[in-house]
Amino acid sequence: MNKFIHSSKILGFRAAVFMAIANLPWLKDDDYQSAPVDLFGSIHMKNLISACKLSEISQKLILFKPPDDRTMFELETIEWMFAIGFRFFHLCPVEIKMALIRRASYKCYGPDRWILKQGHLSTNMYLIVKGSVRITEDVPNPVTKVMESIERCVLKEKKSFGESAVMFDTSRTNSVQSMSTVELICISKNDFTDIIKNNLQLKWNANAKAIKKFSYFKHLSLLELNRCSTVSFIKIFKGNEYVLGKGLGDVDYAHFVIDGEISLIYCLEIRRVVNRYGIPKFILNKNSQKLSEKKYKNVYVDTCTLSSDSCFNIGEDMEDKEFITTDTNETRCLCVPHWFMAETEQLRCWELCFPFARNQNTVKVKNNLISCMT
Repeated sequence: MNKFIHSSKILGFRAAVFMAIANLPWLKDDDYQSAPVDLFGSIHMKNLISACKLSEISQKLILFKPPDDRTMFELETIEWMFAIGFRFFHLCPVEIKMALIRRASYKCYGPDRWILKQGHLSTNMYLIVKGSVRITEDVPNPVTKVMESIERCVLKEKKSFGESAVMFDTSRTNSVQSMSTVELICISKNDFTDIIKNNLQLKWNANAKAIKKFSYFKHLSLLELNRCSTVSFIKIFKGNEYVLGKGLGDVDYAHFVIDGEISLIYCLEIRRVVNRYGIPKFILNKNSQKLSEKKYKNVYVDTCTLSSDSCFNIGEDMEDKEFITTDTNETRCLCVPHWFMAETEQLRCWELCFPFARNQNTVKVKNNLISCMT
């Protein structure tokens, strides 16, 4: 019995040594010589960002602690790392965020290591802290029919991968290989299911249902549709509520009207001139700078009403435009982030229809302006 206990201690010691050796790269890269031993216990909250930059080693050590031993202050200290990398993170309630950070772990891979393989089920999702990885896909050669590996892109710091396969329990559509020594924050599939998925699944289902309603998204693949549902959200507005304009509202999101009505208001600079016959004439200031503050005044024109299946802020010029709900009881909008639309080839179509839309808006403004001023 004593020999068994003695051998188990030796094996545990050897495992600890091998773990330290495997993680030597991230231990050597940090400048932590000037950091105090009790770093985070002696730093005021307002100096937290500078403290993080001073000693990243302290943040990494937090992720090596047992989950139940991590304090709330430590969880808040590394929250920014998750918010930057995982796109779905900002949609989670605070308690879910903290539970997720508590269960996360840290991993380090050497160069040319396969992290995820195409066709396999993912057991983790990852956020790159340091280093870079290449995304490759095995596709058949059109001539030889032999499978060839094609590099799709390279991901660097603050980028994440593996979320979709974990969220929707699907096989990997590509492989991920480290290009250098890479440090990763890891969230396991089991922890994600226990902590997040059950809390957000209803929202994702509602988002997916709304996305399928719009023909704008009809060319998305199932993978892209799933991803879109996890990074988008549905926002509800009351009657006569300000939606978007002048830098207010969700300016980084395209808006798709699910139901209700939204008025498009143009802010125009108008100058009233009376000719020698006493007939008034209105001149529209087309310059970016006012010629005279006294001569021009702002006139707000209700250009049109956007109803169900309409969209705005998908890439058009938003200058001098404001969006306000009508006096209907409730208006719902699906908000899709611009970065997702920019990354998805099927959604980058605004450049094709912009000239037509610009001409149409000009005609509407002129017609409404005439009726408004007369």
